[in-house]
Amino acid sequence: MTNSNQPELKQKKSFRISKSLKGLIVAVAALLIGLVSYAGVMYAVSPAVVRNPKLEHYHFRMQILVNGKAENFGSKAYQTGYAKDQCNANLPEQPIHFHDNKDQFTHIHWEGMTGGMVMKYYGWNFIGGIDHTLGYKLDDLGDIQKVTTHGDYLPKVPEGANLYVYTGDENGYKERSFDDWKTQDLEQFFGVESNSPAHDINKNGGEEQANLLDKLSPKAYAHGTEDHSNTDAATTDVETEEQKLTRINNLLGNVVIFAQKDKPTPEQIKARFNNLEPLTDSTCGG
Repeated sequence: MTNSNQPELKQKKSFRISKSLKGLIVAVAALLIGLVSYAGVMYAVSPAVVRNPKLEHYHFRMQILVNGKAENFGSKAYQTGYAKDQCNANLPEQPIHFHDNKDQFTHIHWEGMTGGMVMKYYGWNFIGGIDHTLGYKLDDLGDIQKVTTHGDYLPKVPEGANLYVYTGDENGYKERSFDDWKTQDLEQFFGVESNSPAHDINKNGGEEQANLLDKLSPKAYAHGTEDHSNTDAATTDVETEEQKLTRINNLLGNVVIFAQKDKPTPEQIKARFNNLEPLTDSTCGG
């Protein structure tokens, strides 16, 4: 005897399978949309120099004063350990650091960093984005990395304070735009091009990595040649000791930032540029 309900049962079963399949498709689609949206957010909040970082190695001296009190970057809070021999073509995990218990001496290891990134790295976020994060490293999609900041160590900017920025040295100084400081590539801001071998590779793109290894070594001439000479002998003949140390340390310049209500006096500014951390022979570790 034929079951008269059989077609109806088959129809119900087919409906259940169709409904389940639709549910699965919707769930997968929602997951994919979520993943794409999240990837889009990571991309949007990450500057190109963070998304696809390139090796650099230069320095600048930075002083920050809040209501007249200078922050000590040589203190334990700001210091980080590092590989003593960085004479290779490997990109360091973090782009900015202080080490060797030195005040002022700021180390930059990724190309394209700005003053705003440096300040955010230590607690002053004037450039937006995700808190405590410079962005996401997306050059290897199989190993996406969140580039976190060092921490909130800079003292709070006083209410009603302005930020005054100066560059210079013991021979003179000039006032600079805070917007330029926070948004410009530091090489552009200081008007000095890095002499790191990695810089040539980033700019030209045709030099082999092995050549970088040849140029970097754990000696005092990490940023120059063995006899500290330039290719221009005439330039070397008149180079002072300070100029030589500036070159081999790949020092772009000096910046002093005052966070206070009123503009600093010329005497206050000069006092800071007369108090620069002395330069010593550099090594690849620095």
